[in-house]
Amino acid sequence: MIPNNILITGCKGQLGSDTMTMLAKKYRVIGIDIEDLDIRDNKKTIEYLKKIAPDIVIHTVACSDVDGCEINPQTAMEINTTGTKNIVSACLQINVKIIYYSTDYIFDGTKNSPYIETDQPDPKTVYGKSKLEGEKRIVGSSYNYAILRIAWLYGAYGKNFLRTILKVGIEQISNKKNRKPVEPIQVVDDQVGNPTWTIDVVKQTEKVINNDLKGIFHCTSEGEVSWYGFASDIFRMLKMNVELNPCTTEEYSRPAPRPRYSSLENKNLKDASLNVMSDYKVALQDFLKQYEGKLSLLNVT
Repeated sequence: MIPNNILITGCKGQLGSDTMTMLAKKYRVIGIDIEDLDIRDNKKTIEYLKKIAPDIVIHTVACSDVDGCEINPQTAMEINTTGTKNIVSACLQINVKIIYYSTDYIFDGTKNSPYIETDQPDPKTVYGKSKLEGEKRIVGSSYNYAILRIAWLYGAYGKNFLRTILKVGIEQISNKKNRKPVEPIQVVDDQVGNPTWTIDVVKQTEKVINNDLKGIFHCTSEGEVSWYGFASDIFRMLKMNVELNPCTTEEYSRPAPRPRYSSLENKNLKDASLNVMSDYKVALQDFLKQYEGKLSLLNVT
């Protein structure tokens, strides 16, 4: 069934913003954020969804700051786990499907080939644990769901690696121009994953909706790269002369441990002949083409 009304939680977030914009072209969408509904409150969540009565719920809300989750685990669990449980409870009461976005960080990063949907999760971070617990609440409670595991997300909104590295790269070029001291930007080169554009995730989400897919699906760009390789690709495509230095995870200490290898294989989508995720270099090129010459729109200049 093609939905008439789609409720999108987290409509102001990185993924939620693009989901709202793109799906509003074809569907009636209703967007809510934290000021509209605190999903940690089960009673209010159920009451709100009953009032809205959507045909499907796209749940993009997440506490996704990996280091922030490590520092404030209670908040992470309240939003990513309890909040998701409350959304699922509400969906069950009004008998509608939920689409939930999980993460490559549910895996420990010790595998030497891309993870598929049947691989055993073993998260090492609070973020990964809280998102996996969200998955479990859905799988254990509902029959009508699609879980899309995404990774290394970037887009025009929110905090992400691409926007951050662009900002520091532009600052480096400016310092060079003004004859200020310049040091190469240190970027981790021993963590490998799949940089994924939000727009591609939305396109894949629409395929999931229109084909009424149910289950767990990996949903990342094709191809893998390290953070250093990703940064190098960004500046090469933009023809920006930025000095980068590869470094190890140990040299770039962070509060939360990162998986060394978290590449995902979109096996279930491919088995259904419905994988529309681009090669990461093609997606990156398309994204940068939209903003080349107008990087101020990304708030990085």
